[in-house]
Amino acid sequence: MNLRSLFVAVVATGFASSAANAFPTMVRHGYASCQACHVDPSGGGQLSLYGRAQADLLVGWHFDPKSTEEGELSPTTGFLFGLLDMPEFLNVSGNLRGGALYNTTTQGGGAGLRPLLMAADVYATVNVDWFVAHAAVGYGARAVGPAVVISDKSGPDNALIAREFWAGARFVDDQLTVRAGRIPTPFGLRNNEHTSLVRSLTRTDTNVQQQTGIAAAWNGEAWRGELMVMLGNYQIRPDAFRERGAVGFFELALAPEFTIGASSLVSWAAADLDAGVPLLRQAHGAFVRYAPLPWLALLGEADAIINYSDENTWGAGGVVWLQADVEAIQGIHIIPALEAGQIDSTRAVPDVGAWLSLSWFALPHTELRLDTIYRQISPKGAESLGVVTALAQVHLFL
Repeated sequence: MNLRSLFVAVVATGFASSAANAFPTMVRHGYASCQACHVDPSGGGQLSLYGRAQADLLVGWHFDPKSTEEGELSPTTGFLFGLLDMPEFLNVSGNLRGGALYNTTTQGGGAGLRPLLMAADVYATVNVDWFVAHAAVGYGARAVGPAVVISDKSGPDNALIAREFWAGARFVDDQLTVRAGRIPTPFGLRNNEHTSLVRSLTRTDTNVQQQTGIAAAWNGEAWRGELMVMLGNYQIRPDAFRERGAVGFFELALAPEFTIGASSLVSWAAADLDAGVPLLRQAHGAFVRYAPLPWLALLGEADAIINYSDENTWGAGGVVWLQADVEAIQGIHIIPALEAGQIDSTRAVPDVGAWLSLSWFALPHTELRLDTIYRQISPKGAESLGVVTALAQVHLFL
């Protein structure tokens, strides 16, 4: 890989940073399950009405901390800062994210500074008794990942995109959700840092790695899990490139602030998008969420990655993610993380990275975030290269 190709890949990583809204660190507040606050039973994406209220009370920064102790909700909690009332069966929200990306390398070259439009999405969910249907559509980069392009006439770089759409039913007092459609793959942590190695190498980035399939999710008092049969990504053509198989996770709450989980993925494609050959792809691993103190949440995930092709060749590797979320003042987060991973066993050393993120939920429905990332990349057949990325974001979740 030459430097020019590497710069393009790193910049594309910045474009991919868009619609991830998962907060697995909510385990610090005793939320081992995600279903109460999110429309998706496994977390991430659109907030439920209850989730909006908890975001205001527990996530946002407050001028007067006593207001959270008294349980007073802001009048801006609703859709469009509370300016528009919606019927009880309809949940509508927006997700706007923009910012600027800067890249450089230890050799002095880089892609420089460029503005980003990372997401301009609208979510809609209909709940009628046991029936639920959800869709997320918006405007974004057409070249990032296999999102469904609705229209490619909106500009040279962007398009109208459908990220996910599904319909299903809820049973057993809403503990069991069965759904079908274009669904985020249920695997590992649904962390905000979805361009991290742990998400990209396992191909489980919930922003762009959705699959068409059928899934069943269970959320009980002490455990939760989801199993999905992948029928292929129908945005990709021809059919040989579509992965089919199964993916799922299981998570057990040992205490309200301590959970452990396991994930597994097995898929087959006649022509893998990355390798270009028939490939049986596997990822198996474990993850943990732990809040030893009210102001500290720890996340970890480790996965083995195993690839087998028809040419009787095996490739084995793995990936690790370790993260701490420090919230000394409500709404202000300092988030360091370490990562390492590789999927090509012929390489001498894995890619490694260090993150330092600052996040401030300064106003209702608003997050200001700065991510600084250093990665030591070792492309096959090329010298190791250090890449420094800074990403500033303004996120409005309306």
